[in-house]
Amino acid sequence: MTARNRISQIRPIVVGITCILLMITSLPTLAAPLALPPRPTPEPTDQPMFGSGDGGAPIELLAHASPAQLPHWQKVWTVVQWQDVQGNWHDVEGWRGSLDEIVAGKGRKTWWVYQRDLGKGPFHWQVYLGEGSRLLATSEPFDLPSTAGAGVTVEMALAP
Repeated sequence: MTARNRISQIRPIVVGITCILLMITSLPTLAAPLALPPRPTPEPTDQPMFGSGDGGAPIELLAHASPAQLPHWQKVWTVVQWQDVQGNWHDVEGWRGSLDEIVAGKGRKTWWVYQRDLGKGPFHWQVYLGEGSRLLATSEPFDLPSTAGAGVTVEMALAP
């Protein structure tokens, strides 16, 4: 058998395989798009990242500063820390973020404390110019609320 005969026998096979591959790869574009399953919508809560109704209580930061001192309130970053028995401070993983609101020169941040954590301490707030930026102030140490529903408010002045 000559080379020319072999090529003439192989050519229809190659063309056929190529056509089949093209048809297979074009099938997803010809079919109607599949509907995605519905996504669950999270329920809004008054307590960021923590649920209520478990007998817990809020902690709240009131940070005082004038708009001239801090023109970019939306970038202010807060962190709650806890102190271990050796006296070292550690970030509370769920309790960090920007201010919730600013009203009359007072920035507010609120977190929910579960009932199982009531009375624990000491904790303190740290306020930064922005996430990963310069520390503006650290509050005095405080304990979490001791009874359900009775919140703790920590007030502090911020300096630019």
